[in-house]
Amino acid sequence: MALLAGAVWLAWTLTAERMSAAMGLGPPDGVVVVEDCYEVSDSEGYNDGTNCKGSFTPAGGGADQARPIVVQDTSGKHRAGTRLPVRLAKGVAHEPSASPAIKYGIAAAMILVLGTVSAGWLLTTAWRGHAPEGSILLTSAGVGLMAVTVLGIAAGLLAGIVALFL
Repeated sequence: MALLAGAVWLAWTLTAERMSAAMGLGPPDGVVVVEDCYEVSDSEGYNDGTNCKGSFTPAGGGADQARPIVVQDTSGKHRAGTRLPVRLAKGVAHEPSASPAIKYGIAAAMILVLGTVSAGWLLTTAWRGHAPEGSILLTSAGVGLMAVTVLGIAAGLLAGIVALFL
């Protein structure tokens, strides 16, 4: 049970605040006036979305409180001067967009799958009095991670299709 509780705590700590900011839950923390947008690549050179840099003004704040900031994983390239309502999570600005919400959701689900499979294997060991084969643990973890990946891809495709029509 401690392993399962640890997995839930880890998934919540690492992803909940970022996912809620990316989904646009709650009032905006401020507005970013876009200066420039650019494509971002991951460590292997694959496209990892679009970031925009600009000037962030906190909600209810004046122009004297503006500071430079980068909005990560925007919904696309925005023209200079566009005002984006953003939410902050762990010092990072997020525009409401499906792409980062799906990324953080997949990360949380993978953490939960690994914790649940491990906890289930240990619970089965305690219940039967002997440990099941290790291949069962590896197979269960592999199937769970593949299921999360497939569901994440399906959710991403669905979000992309919905975004085309909005």
